[in-house]
Amino acid sequence: MAIENRCIDVTFEAGEDLSNDQFRIVVLASGKVRRPDSSSEIPLGVLQNAPASGEAAVVRLIGISKVQLGETVAENEWVKLEYSSASDAGKGLDADGALDLAVGRCLAGGDEDELGEVLLSGAVHQVNAVS
Repeated sequence: MAIENRCIDVTFEAGEDLSNDQFRIVVLASGKVRRPDSSSEIPLGVLQNAPASGEAAVVRLIGISKVQLGETVAENEWVKLEYSSASDAGKGLDADGALDLAVGRCLAGGDEDELGEVLLSGAVHQVNAVS
């Protein structure tokens, strides 16, 4: 049986200038993608291009993506988004126990500001969530 590299990329309007945010984790708000405003926001996926405000933002929802890391992240660790400030947000961090905010699992880790590889699961892992 042949195995193909499969991914799902979806295009949204960039709700702000994301020209310095390629390979960072973004969130969805009012139908547009933007940087997260806090570390507790639910991630959408990883930005694959670098659009200005109003341009098409390509977001990988499922598959393997490069992710700019915000700290040292090791192989097999779950990855969540970072929020340091309005201009420094969306890098990948070790999710530790916050699996409800994880965007995926690290396949190739690295140090801060390096590009790691993450297997995006397509949904956050709602641990002990009430429906």
